[in-house]
Amino acid sequence: MRFGNAPAFGQVAKNGLRQTMWQANRRAEMTDRLWGLLRGAALVAALTLPAAVAGAQSSPFAPVAYVNNRVVSAYELDQRVLFLQLLRQPGDLRAAALQALIEDRLRMEEAKRLGISVPPDAVKAGMEEFAGRANLTADKLLEILGQAGIEPQSFRDFVEAGVVWREVVRARFAPITTITDAEVDRALANYKPASVLKARLAEIVIKTTPEQRSTALAMASRLRLTIKSDAEFAAEARKVSSGPTAGRGGVRDWQRLSALPEASAAAVRRLTPGQISAPVVLDGEVVIYRMIELGEDKVSGDVGTVVDYAQFLFPAGEGSEAEAARIRARVDTCDDLYDVAKGLPADRLLRDTRAQREIPGDIAAALTLLDTGESSTSLTRGGWRVFLMLCSRTAPKEYLPTREDVRLQLLNQRLSAQADIYLEELRSEAIIREP
Repeated sequence: MRFGNAPAFGQVAKNGLRQTMWQANRRAEMTDRLWGLLRGAALVAALTLPAAVAGAQSSPFAPVAYVNNRVVSAYELDQRVLFLQLLRQPGDLRAAALQALIEDRLRMEEAKRLGISVPPDAVKAGMEEFAGRANLTADKLLEILGQAGIEPQSFRDFVEAGVVWREVVRARFAPITTITDAEVDRALANYKPASVLKARLAEIVIKTTPEQRSTALAMASRLRLTIKSDAEFAAEARKVSSGPTAGRGGVRDWQRLSALPEASAAAVRRLTPGQISAPVVLDGEVVIYRMIELGEDKVSGDVGTVVDYAQFLFPAGEGSEAEAARIRARVDTCDDLYDVAKGLPADRLLRDTRAQREIPGDIAAALTLLDTGESSTSLTRGGWRVFLMLCSRTAPKEYLPTREDVRLQLLNQRLSAQADIYLEELRSEAIIREP
């Protein structure tokens, strides 16, 4: 959610569901940028530091802007310019850095006015989240930033402004923002997969029976709380796991999340590298997962289309047009047809979900003219007319996000738009000037 001023908090793109579903593209972008830090932080620092300093005032504490009488200093500006250079942001970095710092002042000032703050642990979690996008810890990232001349406090301030603003926007708008099931349905119907999430996980599998399940859950919960590193997880996996991966420290091969059991996928999809999932109960076992690395498989070519459609048969002949109009007036979705067919023989209502290429030709041709929720009565079957309704047209299930992910994405988009307006209002009401 773009509640902060940085890519780490840019979890909602304005260009729609396709660009940011599951945050996969953003994660890949940030991974590339931060691995670039690892490969050349010292060289980048040597090349960029003079350019940043050249734009500064004679004193590092000299003001470069005032925001409601609060100073933005030359030192802060230099630090932010360096940070943007390390992230390879294009354009006029000094102007972008100054704008970002001004917006940070507005965010923090509004949070103070509303009495909203975040504890140090939340800021630390935000730092870990940012660093985790490149499989780094916050401490390792701070070390890399330090090699480029960026002080730890500058990075903390940057993260804190984003975390605090996220809480401000949620407090202000989340209680009055609703995403309906119909909106989720439409988003899924229009979803075009660009990539599919995959993960490299480590697992500890505890075999159990229904009678021993509570004991297994307690053991899994204890391991989750006490394990602090990859090495500790691997050691425990070799010691207690009964899964096929125990001998290699619980490490699994790369696997698409859609190939995991549904409960497992739900438990791991929001983990960052190094985090351990809550215990997952599967048939005859309890499992905890540790995220090693999260990636994506690019989708190339046409993955195909799966169509859910319904056919309700009613007598042809005189009065059929009126009957078709009556049915159409009663239904908004395919599920409404079950009420229409109530009490009739089962073969009067047929519902199928098939790949596009498997649908009979006359039905497929009629469906191509329909959007989700629309109907057609152009087909006949013997003495019956067919009330044909398109329920959904989507990518195959393995390429689809969950409804929960879609709902969260749509909520984030809505909040992001409101946050932009909110920030612009604060800017228009503020007194912003340069010395």
